[in-house]
Amino acid sequence: MDHAPHGKEKKVAKGERLRRPAGPPERKVSLARALSKLGFTSRSQARPLIESGRVSVNGRCIQNPEVRVDPDREVIRVDDRVIRPAAPVYLMMHKPKGVVTTRLDERDRKTVYDLLGEEGQWLFPVGRLDKETSGLLLLTNDTQWGNRIAAPESKMPKVYHVKLNRSISEEDMAQLRSGVLLEEGKTAPAEAVRLRQNEKGEWIVLTLREGRNRQVRRMCEALGYQVENLVRVRIGDVALGPLSPGGIRPLTPGEVRRLAPPSKASSPSKRE
Repeated sequence: MDHAPHGKEKKVAKGERLRRPAGPPERKVSLARALSKLGFTSRSQARPLIESGRVSVNGRCIQNPEVRVDPDREVIRVDDRVIRPAAPVYLMMHKPKGVVTTRLDERDRKTVYDLLGEEGQWLFPVGRLDKETSGLLLLTNDTQWGNRIAAPESKMPKVYHVKLNRSISEEDMAQLRSGVLLEEGKTAPAEAVRLRQNEKGEWIVLTLREGRNRQVRRMCEALGYQVENLVRVRIGDVALGPLSPGGIRPLTPGEVRRLAPPSKASSPSKRE
C-alpha cells in the first residue's frame, strides 16, 4: 500500500540514519540520487528540498540527503505526493556545435537541455561531446542502461568523422591505429581510414573503443594536426543517419537492445 500513516511524521535530521529493514545493498542509493533516478528532480536540486523537510520515506520525514534508500521498494513522498518511477526514455540527439552537455552552465552557454525542453530535464547524457563537437548523443533516464554503455569495460565503438587542417601522412595514420602517446599514457589502438581530401584538408574516420576527455582532438594534435570539424556519427551499430543538427528522436526498441540490455523494470516492448 502507498498510503502514508496518519498523524505527525517523525523527522530524521541531518546526520541521523533512518532505521528500516535492509534491502539488497546494490539497490540502495542516497535519497537525493533516488529523487533523480525517479525522474523527479536533479540531485543538486533535491538536496535543499530534502533539507527543508518536504520529503518523507515510508511516512517518516527525512532531512538528510545522504540517507540510503531503495527507490524501487520504499515509498518516497514530496509534499505528500508519492513519487513513482518515470517511464523509461531513450533518445538520440544530433548535438549541434556550440552547445554544451552540462545541465547548468556558469557561462550561460546554450545546453542540450535547452533543446530537450521541459519534458527532458531529468534525462542524462550517456557520455559527453565537447562544445565544438557535433553529432550523435544518447540521452536516457535509465541509469543502469546508460552506465552499461559508458562503462570502460563495454569497449563500445564510437565512430567520428574528423576534418584535419591538412593531409595526413600514412605514417601518422599507422600511429593512430597503433596508439598515440598522450600525457596520461598511450591510447588504445583505433581504427583509422581516409574519407576524402581536397586542398583545404582531409576528412578521416576514427573508431575509438575508449573514452578519454577530448580524445580525438588530443590524438590528432599530438601528431601535429588541427581538428577543424568533428562529428560523432555512430555508437555501436546505431548511426546518426539523416537527423539534422538540433534534431531529437526516440530510439527504437531494437536500437535500445543492441546498445545494451535495458533495465528489467524498464524493458521496452519487443515489437519494432
